[in-house]
Amino acid sequence: MPCKHLTELFELCEKHDLQIAGPDAIRVICRQCEEQEVCPTSLTDGDQVLVPIRAPEAKSLSDPKTSSDASSS
Repeated sequence: MPCKHLTELFELCEKHDLQIAGPDAIRVICRQCEEQEVCPTSLTDGDQVLVPIRAPEAKSLSDPKTSSDASSS
C-alpha cells in the first residue's frame, strides 16, 4: 500500500486523466516517507504516448495575416 503522498499523487493523475509512458516499470519514490511504489497500470500507457504532445498554437502579433495593417489593405 503506497503512503499517503503517493496515494494523493495517483489520485491527482486519475482526476486529471494524466498518463505516464515508459518502456520499463516506473517506480515512484516518496522521499518524505522513504517508500517506493511501482506506478499503477491504470496510469500507464506502456511505452507509447497515444497523442503527440505539442505546445498550444498562439497567434503571433508580428504575423502579417493577423496584424491590423494586413486587414486594412
